[in-house]
Amino acid sequence: MSTSLTGGVSAPLDPVIADIGRRWKEMGIPDLYEGCLDMPSGGEVSRERGRNVRAFFYPKPKLPTGKMENLTIDGNEFGVNAQIPVRVIWPHESMCAKPTSTFVFFHGGGWVVGDMDSHEAHCIRHANEAECVVVTVDYRLAPEHKFPAAYNDSLAATKWAHQNIARLGGNAKRLAVGGDSAGGNLAAAVAVACRDAGIALAAQFLVYPATNLGQLKGAPEKAYLGEDVDVLAKDPRVSPYHAPSHAGLAPAIIGVGPHDFLYKDNVAYAEVLRKAGVSVTYREFPTLNHGFFSYTAISKDSLAAAQLLCQDLKAHFEKADR
Repeated sequence: MSTSLTGGVSAPLDPVIADIGRRWKEMGIPDLYEGCLDMPSGGEVSRERGRNVRAFFYPKPKLPTGKMENLTIDGNEFGVNAQIPVRVIWPHESMCAKPTSTFVFFHGGGWVVGDMDSHEAHCIRHANEAECVVVTVDYRLAPEHKFPAAYNDSLAATKWAHQNIARLGGNAKRLAVGGDSAGGNLAAAVAVACRDAGIALAAQFLVYPATNLGQLKGAPEKAYLGEDVDVLAKDPRVSPYHAPSHAGLAPAIIGVGPHDFLYKDNVAYAEVLRKAGVSVTYREFPTLNHGFFSYTAISKDSLAAAQLLCQDLKAHFEKADR
């Protein structure tokens, strides 16, 4: 598992993951986002396809699960005209009896698919292995709700967690944000907003995040941004790569595989953070592609990567107290 920024495709794709792509194609299943722009039901069609694909190709791992609580945040308290569902997940007692860290998590899915259920196992793993209380956010999805809905919901949930830290992990120094793919995009953007608002974060946990949407002009980006992709992609709330300054941002944990279509994006963001003096823990996994955190039940390489990244998050929480 390299920490180099000069990597590339150094090993074949994990054959277990490669087999998913082969079977997907042989079965004639459409791309996850095909038709998602069709209103009024395109988004929900893609979401249902996502649920079916996950259940068939890469079921959730079975993990010891602690207490869970479903809550609704009144976004109006944070300038957002929305009610934001969240799920608070505590680690299983056998893993950590009294967590003192808090992790606000944003699920992936191209801003179109995914929800708290699809990424619940991710959050349970984070809770158990990073020994933290996880707040997973059911932000509004595109194309029904375009930018800045998802960003606004994510930032509001983070501010809520900061204000309610006593009922969560309890230690304001041990607050972090994170997510995978589109969720990583939201986490990186929220990290910029937190710096600007004076909210100190122990880490920004970015698993194959999209940080420069000007390079992506597919259906998910159009669903999220509408037809003004080129203009909005330069907004730091959309593309944190374009933030006027990256100095003073929270320490970053970035995990990506060279088979990922966002690989170069991740390398570039790690570099721009480092040049700004931000501490970066960069993890490159030679046999993995986009989405590997979802494959832990079927891929040993994915499981090892996920566990290492969780240990990185735990270490950042511990370092925040020093």
